[in-house]
Amino acid sequence: MPSSLPPAADLVAIVREFMERDILPGAKDAMWFNVKVATNLLATVERELRQGAQLDAAEDVRLRQFVDGGSREERVAALSEAIRTGRLDWQSEGLAEHLRQTCAEALAVNNPKWVG
Repeated sequence: MPSSLPPAADLVAIVREFMERDILPGAKDAMWFNVKVATNLLATVERELRQGAQLDAAEDVRLRQFVDGGSREERVAALSEAIRTGRLDWQSEGLAEHLRQTCAEALAVNNPKWVG
């Protein structure tokens, strides 16, 4: 992306902040609800843009202790298959911690209030 353009996360934040500041306070009933949902979605997109690449990379490092080869998405699928077929289970070294961390990172993007 050309350096003269603001980062996408900043653009999303500007729209979200405008909606929260100028539209939401005057909205009523269904409009208030829809604007609230939209601002929450924009906040999620903003967090994804700011944190997503770093969190994906961290997950990928953890995945490599369980499965090799392919893309991160293919390693996720391979790990899921290994768990489903019983090749890996809760007793497998590091698996429970990997799953806990992966869930915590997803929540940090989807709704940080849920991470505790």
